[in-house]
Amino acid sequence: MKKLSNRGILRLIVSTSFLIALVLAAFSLLIVTPSFTKMVEKNTEQEAVRVARHLMEMLETNATLTNESIKTTTAFQHMATKVVNDLDVVKIKLFSSFGETIYSTSSLDIGKLNEHDYFQDVVAQGKILTKHVKKENKSLEGQVYSVDVVETYVPIMVEGQFLGAFEIYLDITKEVEDLGSLLFMLNGVMLTIASCLILAMLFISWRALLNFIAQEHAEEMILAQGRELATKNSELSVINTISQTLSSSIDLDNLLPKILQTVIDRLAVLRLARKGGIFLLNGDRLELATHIGHPEEFLSLHENLTINDCLCGLAARTGEVVYSANSHEDEHHTICYPGMDPHGHIIIPLLSGKKVVGVLYLYLPAGIEVDRSNRELLKSIGNQIGMAVDNARLYEETKHLALHDPLTGLSNRRSMETNLQKTIGMAERYQQPLTVAMLDIDYFKKYNDTHGHAAGDKLLVKVAKAITNSTRITDHPPARYGGEEFLILLPATELEGAMIPMERLRQTIEEELEITISIGLAQYRRGSNRDELVKAADSALYRAKENGRNRVECFHADE
Repeated sequence: MKKLSNRGILRLIVSTSFLIALVLAAFSLLIVTPSFTKMVEKNTEQEAVRVARHLMEMLETNATLTNESIKTTTAFQHMATKVVNDLDVVKIKLFSSFGETIYSTSSLDIGKLNEHDYFQDVVAQGKILTKHVKKENKSLEGQVYSVDVVETYVPIMVEGQFLGAFEIYLDITKEVEDLGSLLFMLNGVMLTIASCLILAMLFISWRALLNFIAQEHAEEMILAQGRELATKNSELSVINTISQTLSSSIDLDNLLPKILQTVIDRLAVLRLARKGGIFLLNGDRLELATHIGHPEEFLSLHENLTINDCLCGLAARTGEVVYSANSHEDEHHTICYPGMDPHGHIIIPLLSGKKVVGVLYLYLPAGIEVDRSNRELLKSIGNQIGMAVDNARLYEETKHLALHDPLTGLSNRRSMETNLQKTIGMAERYQQPLTVAMLDIDYFKKYNDTHGHAAGDKLLVKVAKAITNSTRITDHPPARYGGEEFLILLPATELEGAMIPMERLRQTIEEELEITISIGLAQYRRGSNRDELVKAADSALYRAKENGRNRVECFHADE
């Protein structure tokens, strides 16, 4: 998250203070006031229900309620009048089940029919209906009162049957006035608190702002003094970071992508695009070793790049840093593809001593200038990378020589023993068969004596090539195990299954090279080890020699 500035923090504090004040006001208006009003309405509704139930006891509810039945119930009328006089009841009305007013403390209402939907849809269904009618506003029946009242319909239900309903108007003017006074005081307290909070925050912010201005001035002076030093240290930091990256690996496949990413990330001063790559020099060809952000059109156009092509070829030929301000205007930028945007280039030769081993090419916004100091920095980086590439290649060559026979190019005995041990482990783990073939050239000493050692060496190379072409070597290359002996691994192959390709190999060598070979086969047994397996194959080879040579023999476990 981006760090807030001092002024930003002040603005945040002031804004928060005003927000809190607004929240307090909104809380009072939207939460407190409606909640208190609802409480008053609920209490009034409960009072109306109690009055209705008390009056209901005076009625004969075993018969249909009519105007005539009410006139004969003097106790009910007396009680209704008493309730109006003693309580804050504005009016009491009694409806029949059809909505006819059969009694009212106001004689003008008697006989009127309540035709509103709510009467049949709500009240007649046995539900209490309440409405707060504010002063000079219309009630549910459209009447206007000079006081605040709560109008409540209380249904009369007997054994689930709707017989009629009371409509009771209770005066809540005093409660509303008391509530208004209470809320006025509460709002005043909240407003006072909010005002004090805002004033306090404004004072604190003003004092803090003065301190921040002084602090920013001091910081700017320090930054100005340190800017020059930072610029000088920047180059050393970039070189140090790249040196650390170069020392992190000796494997080019892992090293080159890291180098490219590090250079693009660390050279922010050049405003590099997240695009670029590294070509390695192979003869006069430039082969793309790693890249970032290139479309397929670019890759296909650069498959056969040479030192005579485009800007990268120019850097490889001259050994100098090449700068191009705009690809669309530079005559040396000869490779283009549809949709290519204008861009600049900085191309650094990778030097090991005076030898160019590749080029690093980077993308710049079109028109960006690269000053002399940055070009010198890039040249130093190119020298570092060039030496690392040369060392990595030397390491790969040394590693190859350590694990391969220099004459035939096959794995040597040391490499084969390591590979065989791993293959045995896989066979044990996945419970798969494994067969080993030991191959020997028949009468090789006699061939050497007759044709000379140079011819013998050529024969060994031809036999190695024939073995390589005839066997599955993707993961298990054959090896030159001794002078004229070769060892072949046949994983996931039973002894009988190994006979077929080995017999075919024997026939191929006899027909094409006009010499014969003997082959011994042995299958790995669970619990045995590498040396025992090789010894078994060697025993089978010895039997093939004894039985006349130019044949394939198998070692069986019962021997």
